[in-house]
Amino acid sequence: MKTDAIVDTSVFIDYLRQIPLAQEWFLENTQTNLAVTPIVWMEIVQGARNRIERAQYIRFLRQFDIEHPTVDSNLWAMRQFAQFHLGHGIEMADVMIASVAVHLNVPLYSLNLRHYQVLPGLDVRTPY
Repeated sequence: MKTDAIVDTSVFIDYLRQIPLAQEWFLENTQTNLAVTPIVWMEIVQGARNRIERAQYIRFLRQFDIEHPTVDSNLWAMRQFAQFHLGHGIEMADVMIASVAVHLNVPLYSLNLRHYQVLPGLDVRTPY
């Protein structure tokens, strides 16, 4: 199944914190094939405060496809990181997440638009 969009960690955090706008957005997008990257998956799991919460997060994440970076997307991420890290403060994880969306030519949904808007070729959108 083709991925329609990549979802950033910030959106998942809102959902897991039971923010109504996030819950509503996910409900509205049940027919959209949303995916995560390995970085997003690990950031969510890293946020668990105990084993029970970790297991809950992993169960929740199973409903989303995982889109892995390719060699080309890694090379793109490295170029963007080298170009924008010092001047714009972009972080490694951000360029790795963005690289997958750019490679797949799909939007990236995030609440942190300023982290991503400098990156060329990236369609970054706020979900709500």
